[in-house]
Amino acid sequence: MRRLRSLFACALLVSVAVACHRGAGPGGSAQPSPLPSMLIDDRGIVMPLTEAVTKIDYRPWIPPRSIYKYAVIPPLGDLDTPDHRGIAIEYAYGKTGMLLSEWPKQNFTLLFLHGDDITFTPCKIAHYKADGVAWTTRGKLAMTLQPDGSVDPRAVDTEARALIAAGACR
Repeated sequence: MRRLRSLFACALLVSVAVACHRGAGPGGSAQPSPLPSMLIDDRGIVMPLTEAVTKIDYRPWIPPRSIYKYAVIPPLGDLDTPDHRGIAIEYAYGKTGMLLSEWPKQNFTLLFLHGDDITFTPCKIAHYKADGVAWTTRGKLAMTLQPDGSVDPRAVDTEARALIAAGACR
């Protein structure tokens, strides 16, 4: 969990930051993963979606993908309370996985690499690392997307745009 905070601290000048979906069973249960170990396991506390949503104070956006796991993740620079905690969702993406993380957008300036400020521009993709992107939503969430494995960084951009088109900017 501390590694996640360190990653964002380096990428940001100031710490940043249930819809229906295919692939989940009743109660938001996840599908088995073909991956030996998963990025999400080091990010937070893995639990079923039905339990995870009781640990946060907002309605997360769930990607229309085959979900492997859900986790509650630490807040981005504030107290560890339900109104600051995030949720991570790892899902199938080709032969690897993608990790989508969501947090309530607090009063942070969201300034990323190359001076990309997404604080007041919802749905604008900015890189916080070569193969990791972030954006904010109209609904006051900050989201990040990164691969769990090696993929072309352009594929992450393409997937982020597909998620935004599917509703990840509501």
